Amino acid sequence: MPSLAHQFNTALAMNSVHLSADDISRYSRQLLLDDIDEEGQARLKQAYAVVIGLGGLGTLVARYLVGAGIGKVLLVDNDTVDKSNIHRQVLFNQEHIGQYKTKASYAQLRPVNPHTQIELAEVQANSSNLVSLISGAHCVLDCSDNITTRKAINAACVNQRTALFIAAASQYSWQAINLQLSEKNSGCYACLLAHTRVQEDCISQGILGPVVGMAACFQATQALLYMANPKTNITWGQYHIMNVATAQFQSFSLPAFEHCEVCQCPL
Repeated sequence: MPSLAHQFNTALAMNSVHLSADDISRYSRQLLLDDIDEEGQARLKQAYAVVIGLGGLGTLVARYLVGAGIGKVLLVDNDTVDKSNIHRQVLFNQEHIGQYKTKASYAQLRPVNPHTQIELAEVQANSSNLVSLISGAHCVLDCSDNITTRKAINAACVNQRTALFIAAASQYSWQAINLQLSEKNSGCYACLLAHTRVQEDCISQGILGPVVGMAACFQATQALLYMANPKTNITWGQYHIMNVATAQFQSFSLPAFEHCEVCQCPL
């Protein structure tokens, strides 16, 4: 299977993507960055990402992806907006209570960037539909809120060899990891579960709004840099943990678990 870098470069060569005057004006601030520039922006213009979960992570991640000029994004969620969501899920307000998160998100995102193709999947992501949901995506951003869904997303991304960006947050801490999933010498989310205990979710643990916002900012930044330049120097297989209350940061490398039934078995 061709690497994502090869896919991007081939697509650019075939389609001769150029930035319009509107593009240059709209993205002028990020075009100044060496890791973006005009070539990277052209890649973003052709990139396709899947965001799974439209909670505190997914709403902010989606806003940044659309604002940055990604070509296409698929938003996956089957939940409705609850009053308890509003303190941290930045696309929603009182008027959205009871609405499906996908539709409410679309209404908020559409005016942000008329050039991004925004698609919706009002479904619960699970092992039976995830391979189909992520098919053709350059990367997946796991913004779900439970381990069962994360395991299913991980398995689908391993199956498709799709880059996966995971983040989570509870109480005063956020965690994140980028998984390339194209080589057997790098671990996957199942390997992470074998090596460490991960926190369950913000429903049982509680969460402060800005904490999940910090996780979303990290997750969106890593994915955007990757889509702008697949060879960019982001950290793969490094599990980051930040306690915002104490300003303590930890990071460790995730080795592949030799007996992992997800990523170490023949495809």
